[in-house]
Amino acid sequence: MVQWDRRGLFVGCSVAIVTATALTFSGIALSLPAVPSVAGAATLCGTPAQATPAALNATTGITKSSVTVGNVSIITGPVPGLFQGAPDGVRAYFDYVNSLGGVNGRKMILDAQDDAFLGTQNLANTKTDVANDFAMVGSFSLFDNYGCAAIAQNAAVPDVSATLDPLTNALPNVFSPQPIDQGAPLAGYSFLKKKYPNAVKHVGTLVTNVATALAQWQGQQAAMKHLGYQFSYTREYGPFESNFTTDVINMKNKGVQMVLLSDGTSSVYSALVNEMNQQGFHPQVMMSSGTIYDPSFVPQAGGAANTNGIYLIQDLSLYLGQDAKNTPSVGTFNTWMAKANPGFQPDLYSVFGWASAQLFVQALKAAGPNPTRGKVLSQLAKITSFSASGLVAPANPAKKLPPNCVLFSQILNGKFTRVAPTKNSGWDCSQPFYAASGGNLPKVAP
Repeated sequence: MVQWDRRGLFVGCSVAIVTATALTFSGIALSLPAVPSVAGAATLCGTPAQATPAALNATTGITKSSVTVGNVSIITGPVPGLFQGAPDGVRAYFDYVNSLGGVNGRKMILDAQDDAFLGTQNLANTKTDVANDFAMVGSFSLFDNYGCAAIAQNAAVPDVSATLDPLTNALPNVFSPQPIDQGAPLAGYSFLKKKYPNAVKHVGTLVTNVATALAQWQGQQAAMKHLGYQFSYTREYGPFESNFTTDVINMKNKGVQMVLLSDGTSSVYSALVNEMNQQGFHPQVMMSSGTIYDPSFVPQAGGAANTNGIYLIQDLSLYLGQDAKNTPSVGTFNTWMAKANPGFQPDLYSVFGWASAQLFVQALKAAGPNPTRGKVLSQLAKITSFSASGLVAPANPAKKLPPNCVLFSQILNGKFTRVAPTKNSGWDCSQPFYAASGGNLPKVAP
């Protein structure tokens, strides 16, 4: 069984432009207010302004002893604490850097704002931060397509965040540690095709029937078909569904040998695994796009007996600690997350917050002892390979290229265990990232 774990796949949402009324995100089914379509988002973002020399030379938010940056994330609202990990990850990395003396003698300070699950609040908060802070770092919100307008009109302000909105991602002053695209790294699917050559011709899939999940699925499907995958059973399911008995029976009757969910959650996957066992349905492989890299998955799915052998393919290190021995950044991440945020379980969003903060600090250091916004933007534009010291797969922030590298792990005896490309560390970068719109993208150097 395989878990495909990429941003946008595991959360069931690859972009913040949501046209449906419900969304499965990070293990929780959410009811969403109206959010603009792509055309509406374009209006919100507006035409990017030209950065003036005065704006590029600005040192807003910088004093002789500190650098203050902004962050706008969903903290309260329908699901309190939804993306609390994002500012917590930034704060943890800043605490780590400050313990080493800061950046060129300056202490890093985070000005974190909560958009409360509201697009208009996201825009208001972003406007405030770009006016008062040196840069935006580590923001994470479903509504960053609203704040896009403030980023576009303040083209000299660096925004170093894992944005969910493709229009924001495209802005010249936005640099993501993991740029987005509609597609997938081919290495994971090539690995499975080689290992299960017959199963890839008999794939069954369930796709959440919301616009963002369907859009992400189109990218996945394009990558898989490119490699020769064939689909025997597909169904769009509602984000509130939890009973998959009919699907399991249908897949079994149609001879499905490989099961894929293009989005979902740990609870969805655990329900599916339990039902498959009850129906005596044991395909060769199960691929999914939900968050099973979670301590709760194995017990929810019926324990080690039901989950033994499940593969995970992801472009993030095993950041919950399994990679700590051979990837020092994992240990550093967990140590400082615990110091900065006692009691908080590190999650995907804290990884993105930490990685965004590290990318920004790298550029800030390179800008020298007298940094300006323009100098930092210039340094960000030079970073063509970034992995947060191995915490995430290498991406190209400067060219906005997503990672093409993956690693493979497996649930063995109830524990997540790395299996490839080695049992200790490293990435499989043998294949490119396949974009639905443009085919193979250039590889990012590891």
